[in-house]
Amino acid sequence: MKKLLSILVLAVLATGLFAEELTVTVEQAVELAMQNNIQVHQAERTLASAERSNRYSWNSASPSINGSANLSIPLMETYGSKDMSVSVSGRASLSLTPSLYTSIRSAKLQLEQGQITYEDALRSVELNVRKIFYSLLLSEQTIETQKRSMEAAKRQYETNLAKYNRGQLSELDLFSSQVNYESKMPAVESQENQLVNSMESFKQLLGINRDVKLSLKGSLDGFANFDEEKVQVNLSEISAIKKLEKQIESAENQLLATRFTAYGPSISITYSIGGGDSAIGNVTPASDIYVMDPFTGLPMLKHTDESKSSFKMTNHSVSLGVAIPLDGYLPWSNGAMSIANQKDSLVTLKENLENQKRTTELSIENSLRTIRQAQSQMKSLEATASLAQKTYDLTQIAYNQGSRDLNSLRNAEDSLISAKTQLQSQNYTLVNAILELENTLGVPFGTLSK
Repeated sequence: MKKLLSILVLAVLATGLFAEELTVTVEQAVELAMQNNIQVHQAERTLASAERSNRYSWNSASPSINGSANLSIPLMETYGSKDMSVSVSGRASLSLTPSLYTSIRSAKLQLEQGQITYEDALRSVELNVRKIFYSLLLSEQTIETQKRSMEAAKRQYETNLAKYNRGQLSELDLFSSQVNYESKMPAVESQENQLVNSMESFKQLLGINRDVKLSLKGSLDGFANFDEEKVQVNLSEISAIKKLEKQIESAENQLLATRFTAYGPSISITYSIGGGDSAIGNVTPASDIYVMDPFTGLPMLKHTDESKSSFKMTNHSVSLGVAIPLDGYLPWSNGAMSIANQKDSLVTLKENLENQKRTTELSIENSLRTIRQAQSQMKSLEATASLAQKTYDLTQIAYNQGSRDLNSLRNAEDSLISAKTQLQSQNYTLVNAILELENTLGVPFGTLSK
C-alpha cells in the first residue's frame, strides 16, 4: 500500500513539473512534505551524524601510531668524518580505561535519542501538514458559504429591481437589498486574500514551486466516526516518556563513567622501535678515493667496500603502565563530589518521568473529553443548521409573496450563515482534537477516525 502511495505521489510530482495545477489529498500532501520539507532534511542529517558517531564509538581504543625519520648532513668535510647519517623510529601506544565501555554505551544511547528526535520531527511536520490542510478546507468551505449568501443576495436584489421597475416595490426596499448585496463583497474578498496567503505558506511547507496552482481534495467529514474503543494507552510508546527514559539511561551511564574515572585504573602499553645507518659514504683522503687510470692518465673513482653501509633497526622496547587514581576515594575530592551531584540529578530525572506519565494520562483524558464534547455539539449544531436552512427557505418564500419584509429575510439569512459557520468550525475543532490525541498516543494519524 505504501509503495503504491509513493508511486502515486511521484506521478503527481511528475505532473506538477509540467503542469500549472496540482491537486493533492491530505496523504499526498504529507508525502510531499516528507520528501521536500527543510525540517525533515535537517532531521535526516542529524540522525546520520549520530549513526556515524555510534559506528565508530570504539575509536578511543584505537592505538596511537607515529613515526619519525632523521637525516644528518655535515656542512664541513673533515678527514675521517662521517658524510651522512640516517635514523628512523616508530612508536605505537594503546591506552585502555574502564570508560571505554561507557563511551560506546553513550554513543548508542545518543543514537537512540536521535532516532526518537527524528521520529518526532517527522510527526511534527505531518501534524502541521494535516492541521493546515484541514484549516484550508475550512477556509474554502467558509468562503463558499459566504459566496452562496452573496449570490442569494444578488438574486434578491435583481428580483427587487424587477419589482421596482414594475412599481411593486418601494425605492427604499430596493436600496436596502442593493446595500445588503454589495456589503457582502468586501468580506468575501478579504477571506479569499487570506486563503491565498495561507496557501502560499502551505506550498512552502510542502516544498512546491510557487508557480504551481495548488488545490486540495478532501473533506472535514468523517471524523465524527471517532471510536473511543480504539484508544489504547501505552505509555512506553509515547515520545515524551521515551525521551525521559533515554535521558535517565544516559544519566546512569554518565554516572558510571564518572565512577570509572574516579576509581578505575587505566592501562597503557607502548612499543617503540628505532635504528638507522651512520656510515653512509665516509669521507676519506683523495688519494684513497681516486687512482690514476693507466690507459688515459686521468684520475678515476676507486671502488672500495668502505663506502658500503647497512641499515638496521636495532632498538626495540615495550613499556607497560598502570595508573590508579586514589583521590577519588576521598569524599571531598572533585570525583566524589561529581558522583554525588549526578546522583541527585538522576533522582530528579526519575521524578520528572513519573510526573510526565501522570501529565500524559491527564492530557489523554482531557483530549477525550474535548472530543466527546465536540461530538455532542456537532449534533446540536447540525440540528441548528438544518432548522436555520428551513427557516430561511420559508422566509424567502414569504418575502417573495409579500408577507415578510426584507429585514426578516436578512435576519433569517444571517442566522443560516452563522449556523453553517459554527458547524464547520466545530467540525474543524473535532479534527484538531483527534489529531492531537493521535500525536500524543504516538499512533499513525488517521487511526482513530477510520
